[in-house]
Amino acid sequence: MKHLISILVFFLFFTTSSIALTPSSYNVRQGDQTLPAVIDPKLQQICDKTDNPVECLITTIPFLRKKVAINPLSILDIEVEAIDIKTREALDKASKLLLSSSNSKPLTNCFNICINNYKSILESKHRILDAISLGDDKQLRVELSSNVDKIYHCEDAFEEASVESPITEVNSLLGKMITNSLTITIDMVHFNNKN
Repeated sequence: MKHLISILVFFLFFTTSSIALTPSSYNVRQGDQTLPAVIDPKLQQICDKTDNPVECLITTIPFLRKKVAINPLSILDIEVEAIDIKTREALDKASKLLLSSSNSKPLTNCFNICINNYKSILESKHRILDAISLGDDKQLRVELSSNVDKIYHCEDAFEEASVESPITEVNSLLGKMITNSLTITIDMVHFNNKN
């Protein structure tokens, strides 16, 4: 899967010759994912305004399509999809770890908290998409803020049980993705009908 993302990123950037690209100001690796040398300047400008610009780029680039208009709303839509995919991965990983947790009650409780929170995040996707389509920035902020809290509650469960979390990395990325979506919502998306 890791190599597939790299190939997809490579493919996306060498098949979108109609988009004006500029050198990336980031020369970074995130796990096995490397940012391309050139990034659409509109995307870079949006991601630079988030709290986690590298994660913004890494999580949106694989979902960009040739004809997608790059603006805060389209990037927010892409991030919502990316969050859904990453949350499903986290749910799958936590579920597998729960099955192999060798009946350790503290660990089992932690995984159950995380699994319930991941399911809740997945359920919120429809409310988030509805809020975007209705231009309801208040509901969008509520849903995204709640999802950030759910990620932190998951990690807090391990900390309170004095157990090292085996899913810190995925939770960290999810938290950054959701925070970036919240930043894009608050600072960049301007719905016409303020609620």
